[in-house]
Amino acid sequence: MAQQHLTTLIASSGWMMAVTRRASDYYCWVITPELATLSDGETYTTSQDALDAARSLVYCTIGPQVDFSRCRLYD
Repeated sequence: MAQQHLTTLIASSGWMMAVTRRASDYYCWVITPELATLSDGETYTTSQDALDAARSLVYCTIGPQVDFSRCRLYD
């Protein structure tokens, strides 16, 4: 099995985003302030694509919340 190497690590406000490389593929990782590890499980051809995916994971986790107060249930 090929070893995985850390290529990028960015920390900000308790969050960490990482990009690792195994063979010719890149992977994204996010560590939350609660120390939970997130990954989308996808492979990327460039480290920039993997870093963009990590940013998206952070945004999805802390992004704007959906306001369900205006939703109505219909029968």
